Amino acid sequence: MDYSHDFLGTEASGTKREVLVLSVPVELTTSYLSGTAGAPEAIIEASRQIELFNPAAGIDLEGAGIATVRTGARDRGALAGFIRENRAELSEVFCCFLGGEHAITPWILEEMAYGPVGIVWLDAHADLREQYLGDPHSHACAARNSMPFGPIVQIGVRSWSRGEQEFMRTARGVTTIGRWGGGARAALDTLPPRVYLSLDYAAFDPSVIRAVGTPEPGRLSWDDIVGILDHLFATREVVGMDAVELCPSAQDAASDFIAAKAVYEAISRHLARKGTV
Repeated sequence: MDYSHDFLGTEASGTKREVLVLSVPVELTTSYLSGTAGAPEAIIEASRQIELFNPAAGIDLEGAGIATVRTGARDRGALAGFIRENRAELSEVFCCFLGGEHAITPWILEEMAYGPVGIVWLDAHADLREQYLGDPHSHACAARNSMPFGPIVQIGVRSWSRGEQEFMRTARGVTTIGRWGGGARAALDTLPPRVYLSLDYAAFDPSVIRAVGTPEPGRLSWDDIVGILDHLFATREVVGMDAVELCPSAQDAASDFIAAKAVYEAISRHLARKGTV
């Protein structure tokens, strides 16, 4: 793999790699606004404006061992090939995959072979369709395609089809909750000790992040996301994560920055829990 230290800048590198931020510019099935292929670079660029000291997590990321890898993967085959070729090395660090569209999540889960995990799905959309526009691998099917890899708790979901509603009523292994609160905490606490985190930026209310493929009004707030991360990293081993569905706009640098800050908050909590910084 070819490494750089672009995410958070060179000051966040170190003598030992602890975290890999991997660019995955896949954009094949977006159904409204386009531009997710440009999201990884926009997030990486914005991240260099973030303070390395994180008072919320009580950690300084200077010298934290964070590296950046541009996979160049623009479809399933390329991403699968990259992970297979590098799985041994990827398995030794905390990987954050920057999409691209949400279809990449089940592909990552399959190829990374994490073993028994729960899946935490932060999104505005259920993504539980069997197929969308004739495509069973659409971003709109990503959660359903992730179900074979572990039980899923969805938080922030506020939009789904009639077919998805029927599926949610009968399916085992998926719990869908609209808001962050006691019920969501209890649902997270039913997951296995090891979990994978998938953050779709549409989970945020558009007043926080507007530049997404399909913005949905309503929860989650920034404080909700931080609360979820606090609870999740305190109670579970998060084995990896992805952050997807940002659609960068030249007129909306704030969305890029906040998207990068959300990844930074997750990485900060991983490193704080591990105690390596």
